[in-house]
Amino acid sequence: MNRIIFKGVKKNILHSGKGGGSWIEELPMVLWSLRSTPNQATGEAPFSLVYGTEAILPAEVGLPTYRTIGFEEESNDQRLKEYLNFLDELMDEALYKTVKYKQLMASQPREQSKFSPKWEGPYRVKRVVGPNTYELEGLDGKAVPGTWHASKLCKYYE
Repeated sequence: MNRIIFKGVKKNILHSGKGGGSWIEELPMVLWSLRSTPNQATGEAPFSLVYGTEAILPAEVGLPTYRTIGFEEESNDQRLKEYLNFLDELMDEALYKTVKYKQLMASQPREQSKFSPKWEGPYRVKRVVGPNTYELEGLDGKAVPGTWHASKLCKYYE
């Protein structure tokens, strides 16, 4: 999340045309965009999960739009009460989607982090195929599929 915020602030500062604005001025706009954009895992915007309605964009505040032109406070209160009853179901659905998304992410192979091992093995050279190409086998004698270039191999020390 911090990486996304940092990238958003950096992009706004570089493209603002002010020649290097302050990050503190750009932060509210970046946070607003994160809170009002639907999340990939839940399919809902965090704002709508918290407040039970879609956010009105800053551009819509002063201008009459389809969403704001029919606004009546009394009917809005009634709709919000009805939506609050529906909000529990929406949050349960978002939780279900989040769990499903996390399971999907856990089942997919991940990139190596800086703490993961750099090499697999150890393996033995089974056969020299070419000047820099080898066939390998595990210590149990089981063949490793494919051939391997010397640049992809590293000497193993016990």
